[in-house]
Amino acid sequence: MRTENINRKFKLHDERRIAAQLPEQLQGLDVVGFVRVDEFPAELLNSFGEFAGAAVEPYTRIYRNAQPNRIDAWLLELLRHGRIGDRFFLRTGLEYFPWADCRVLDHRWLESLRRVIGPNQGFISADKTSAAMTIGAQYEMLGFLRPIPPPAAVPPPTENEQTVLLSALPEPPSDNETTVLISRVEAPTQRITREPAPTGEDTAAPDQL
Repeated sequence: MRTENINRKFKLHDERRIAAQLPEQLQGLDVVGFVRVDEFPAELLNSFGEFAGAAVEPYTRIYRNAQPNRIDAWLLELLRHGRIGDRFFLRTGLEYFPWADCRVLDHRWLESLRRVIGPNQGFISADKTSAAMTIGAQYEMLGFLRPIPPPAAVPPPTENEQTVLLSALPEPPSDNETTVLISRVEAPTQRITREPAPTGEDTAAPDQL
């Protein structure tokens, strides 16, 4: 038991260092703070395991060797269908700091996610009602949503959204690089303004987070 506690303290120390570096590494994003897993609905959290375990079909996909700007456009379209706007929670892969509360500042955030997080990216909307995830397979990037939005037309992004969210994207992905999205949803961007709750005591065990 003592050895386990020591190992937890070392891991907490390492993850605190990694978490402290994220705001600088994730250029184009304002990392407001970190949020515990128990602040999210269990159904949304469980969906990430289903996505990773191939328990559900991808909502959309694109060739993994497509140009980065086309993958950016594909990701933005996926997030728009999931009603995930310029304020969202980002999955960090850390045990003690599992979710970062993020706000988009400029177009650099897309490249930062690829560089820092990699192809497997998890998102939860600011209002905690929807989740999205991308997974890098051998030849494709797979995109998942929970819940699946009802059939509807997604309005084009507003001028402000284009300024904040988009990098220089000359044109959307072509038909041979991405499948047609299954359905579209019409809903305004959801935003929250409150600060995230404290992450708890430093010595808290992972199962309490």
